[in-house]
Amino acid sequence: MARVPRRPLAARPPPAQDIHVLTAEQKQQFADQGYLVIDPQIDPDLIDGVRERVGNGLLYQDGRTVERLQDAWRQEPAVKAIACAPAVLATLAELHGRKPLPFQTLNFRVGTQQRVHSDTVHFNSDPAGRMCGVWVALEDIDEYNGAVVYYPGSHKLPEAKMPDVFAEPDLGAQRAPMRDGPLSPRRWWRELRRHPPVHDVGHNYRLYETYMERVVERAGIAPALATIRKGQAFVWAANLLHGGSPRVDPARTRHSQVSHYYFEGARYHRPLLNPDGRIRYFQPDWIA
Repeated sequence: MARVPRRPLAARPPPAQDIHVLTAEQKQQFADQGYLVIDPQIDPDLIDGVRERVGNGLLYQDGRTVERLQDAWRQEPAVKAIACAPAVLATLAELHGRKPLPFQTLNFRVGTQQRVHSDTVHFNSDPAGRMCGVWVALEDIDEYNGAVVYYPGSHKLPEAKMPDVFAEPDLGAQRAPMRDGPLSPRRWWRELRRHPPVHDVGHNYRLYETYMERVVERAGIAPALATIRKGQAFVWAANLLHGGSPRVDPARTRHSQVSHYYFEGARYHRPLLNPDGRIRYFQPDWIA
């Protein structure tokens, strides 16, 4: 993973007293559609600093440019400041009625062109729904440089779990096998420590993506593009189906930052890592 040089913050987030309050219409839209576009009031200098030091500062690895950097908040204070922006935290607290807990950041230089998915397969909670994502535009994002594609209202669909994927006969037949048998000492050792079984996660995720494309087709929900301006944020519910649109203009960048949040009062787990359907809870590394 590329390392980002430490630099001082260009500017501080706005004080808490400047945070706006969501309207009843905004709250209703989030409940009905599963997303909301807000102005998180992040200082432009802070945004420019992340774009330059992280987005344009990505290193070459194996002869290629790293296009996505996970958890840059560990090296770059400005990434952490965006994830913890007071207006973002206040918005999430209003929408979910409890304290948000940031735990992961992803910084992008270009669009992902990722297939449709729900974050619940990666990060889930008990009770369900106590997780969300916030995507902050570090430059203007439109239909030509790989905006997020999302499916309004899809958060109301049942959460897709890995057993649902494998219940499809053709996908179940391609399921990656466990690398240790049920009587394997290593399997028992991992179970005792509540570690997930060893399997080909990437292979099973591709099966999941195929399954989700079928879910969208069956539901008949039309996609939309999150075309947002620099400084705006796209907030989505845990189960909102989304992905990355094609990069129509491959010469253009799509500098942006995604931060993921859990909420207090829940237990947290990662379904994709547990294809046997068992729930193994974990403790995230909180951004604090």
